[in-house]
Amino acid sequence: MIRQSRQFFSRWKFLIFGCCVTYLLVFYLPPKDEKVYIEMASQEDEIINKFNEPKALTTNIPLRIEPSLIKKEVFNFNPVGKEPFFVEEVMTDSPIKLAERMKCNVKKGEKRVILSWNAGHSQENLNGCKDWNCEYTHDRSKVAEAAAVLLSHQDPSFIRQSLDQYVIYFSQQDYFNMSLGFRHDTAASSPYGYTVKLGPKSRKTGEIVDKKVVEGKSKGAAWFVSHCSTNSRREAFVHELQKHFPVDIYGGCGTLKCQRNTLCESMLDTDYHFYVAFENSICKDYNTEKLWRQGFQRTIIPLVLKRSLAEPFVPPNSFLAVDDYKTVEEMAQHMQYLMKNHTAYMEYFEWQKDYKVVFLDGSNHDVLERPWGFCQVCRLVWEQPRQYHVIEKWSKFWQESCEKDGSLVNTILAGSL
Repeated sequence: MIRQSRQFFSRWKFLIFGCCVTYLLVFYLPPKDEKVYIEMASQEDEIINKFNEPKALTTNIPLRIEPSLIKKEVFNFNPVGKEPFFVEEVMTDSPIKLAERMKCNVKKGEKRVILSWNAGHSQENLNGCKDWNCEYTHDRSKVAEAAAVLLSHQDPSFIRQSLDQYVIYFSQQDYFNMSLGFRHDTAASSPYGYTVKLGPKSRKTGEIVDKKVVEGKSKGAAWFVSHCSTNSRREAFVHELQKHFPVDIYGGCGTLKCQRNTLCESMLDTDYHFYVAFENSICKDYNTEKLWRQGFQRTIIPLVLKRSLAEPFVPPNSFLAVDDYKTVEEMAQHMQYLMKNHTAYMEYFEWQKDYKVVFLDGSNHDVLERPWGFCQVCRLVWEQPRQYHVIEKWSKFWQESCEKDGSLVNTILAGSL
């Protein structure tokens, strides 16, 4: 019997081995063409499961999620008197993302008080987040119930009521939680403007800038300025640039006139190739109002002093920076090239397909302000437990955040950058 068994296995061993392998492949590995995907039909659709074949889902089937198909939350911005648009994210170096900025944990039937001790402003500054139920008051008798207190200067009569009470901007102890200013590394940042990454429905295709408008431009750079002597010494750089490139100066520091908010500003679209948006001081996160207002609201390429100050907050490939060049003449030569090469010039507006720049002019307090400033103070005072925010050393945060007066311009003018 044993001998016969040996003869049987000896004769059929390869067949038996093949059957075992086939069994393992069939029952322990998924069919080659069976995959599971999670995909979106559109930005607004619910995520659905899709199978290549109607077979039962088992733990043996590997789940593969394509990163590009992960649904991103999009917010509808509908500003007063302007065309609505969808926003996917804001450009900032802050860790606070748009999804967190746009939602508030409001408790039904309750409100939160924000007290202006001596900082001015009004309830209108919260119009962008009326649904968050925050009351803005100047009534100092409400200091005990105030979730946040705003101060613009020292006042010994102010006494902080609790550790949970936010003190914003300044207090006599040189200790405060956050500031309402241009710095992005504070939770209540309130810049002059900001850039958003558009949602899919608001993105554009095709030609962004009318080529005929670009071809009609004939002048070099324009500068609207009334502050003639600055810490950054921007005026010295412009004076040197004028030796190599045409720069027309409007306002109190020049010979030309163009009244603000008048039709003459349209010449930035039709006549000029570049707009000087130099900062009066070179400080962390500081970009002048003119960059957001004239520089990005017109068909013109803005000029800034330092790339690292603008790049985290503005669209990609949208400006020229002085510190990208070794000399003033080198920068002038590049600008002359862009004036002659319309295709290269128009590439500086391609960002408008995927991004939008918002200028916060203060004329309307609406949804455009919701991700910033007062609305963010309102959002934070609803958080439970209260988020910890503190700037313990004001002098280091503020006074040591700026470069030595004229250091960048002096270096460039010396030709040693």
